[in-house]
Amino acid sequence: MIDTVVVGAGLSGLTRADALARSGQDVLLLEESSRAGGVVSSEMRDGFLLEKGPNTVRPTPPLWQLVVGLDLEGEALLADPREPRFIDFQGGLQPVPMSLKSFLSTPLLSWRGKLRLLAEFSVFPSRERVESVASFFQRRLGPEVAERFVEPFISGVFAGDAWQLDIAECFPKLARWERDFSSLTFGALVERLRASGPPPVRGLLTFRDGLETLPRAIAARLGDRLRLGTRVEALRSSQDGWTVCTAKEEITTRRVVLAAPAREAALLVASFAPDAAVALKSIPHPPLVVLHLAWPIDAFSPPPRGFGHLVVPQPERRILGAIYSSSLFPDRAPSGRFLATIFLGGTRDPAAVDLPGPELASIVEDDLAVLHSTSPFEIVRITRYARALPQYDLEHGSRIETLQRTERDWPGLTFLGNYRGGVSVGDVVANAMKLEPG
Repeated sequence: MIDTVVVGAGLSGLTRADALARSGQDVLLLEESSRAGGVVSSEMRDGFLLEKGPNTVRPTPPLWQLVVGLDLEGEALLADPREPRFIDFQGGLQPVPMSLKSFLSTPLLSWRGKLRLLAEFSVFPSRERVESVASFFQRRLGPEVAERFVEPFISGVFAGDAWQLDIAECFPKLARWERDFSSLTFGALVERLRASGPPPVRGLLTFRDGLETLPRAIAARLGDRLRLGTRVEALRSSQDGWTVCTAKEEITTRRVVLAAPAREAALLVASFAPDAAVALKSIPHPPLVVLHLAWPIDAFSPPPRGFGHLVVPQPERRILGAIYSSSLFPDRAPSGRFLATIFLGGTRDPAAVDLPGPELASIVEDDLAVLHSTSPFEIVRITRYARALPQYDLEHGSRIETLQRTERDWPGLTFLGNYRGGVSVGDVVANAMKLEPG
């Protein structure tokens, strides 16, 4: 009997299987597709290095621990955390203020908005059990901050709607600071004072050959513990543990970790845990379109620099944001070319996923006029996701409670994925590295 079977070789499943193997367990990782890594996917095309999923990650201590353990430090690239970021506001790109001087001078906030932000410590905590991200920031930092910083961030990073997402699920640390200290300002100060030391590295992390370097390395270390092209068709509880049924065999195991996407996990538990299946199937995953665009470098004077820009929701804009890929890291584009990664769709514009290439190009051309290019772009690649990031909406807390209750009712079963505990790569890795006792 195998100690643990992990179903799904996205980054969650890979990291959990690797952690279990390194702890001495007999573990088997099953993946239906022909590759490991899930949405973490890097591709070379015509001399461009394209990230079709996440583009960069914060090197949190658990993530950097994994990088070091895989001996990938030599492949790691770190962008300067001081690289500028921009917000498309009122027809132009405005730098996100990174210092007190730039905060005082930024046109992103009026003087009323700046004074309202500085009064954060005087705001009383909310008594609401569930509160949206937008409502939380509007209440604590003012409507201008919510509209011009928070909403662009949520639509660009989460592909979601700040008025529909739950603050306690999306930003549990901020909700805790308000609860424990009655202020985000005081909470941040206390957190800094309690910090045991500086982070191991600073910046935005990727690798010379793209982010897929990480899942490839984990898959290589797992070796024959990873089976690709193996679809799990059923899951049954038994007296001694669990039986995992594939098309070719039945595998007995003490524990099962369901690290497959939420919808696939729902199908596997529907026969014995219908409430959990309903909870998993009800998690919204809006569609997303990722466009990789290239220009001659001399189309700009000067070329865009920094991380990229997000967009304040407004009728005349449809893109969610842009990453200046070849500005952020070297060797992302051939010499003399500039590469950007553009995002459309999400909760704000779900119909975009079905638009043909020429219509997408027309939208992007209008929305990227703020870059002041003198030459047209070339579409290097279009990637469409019918179901992208899970949305931690106002019902999400109750869904997670249902999954926790199911895990208590069915010992040895664990739900794992980016629909639980955070959608970022850093959160996914940190959650997957936590091993249950026994």
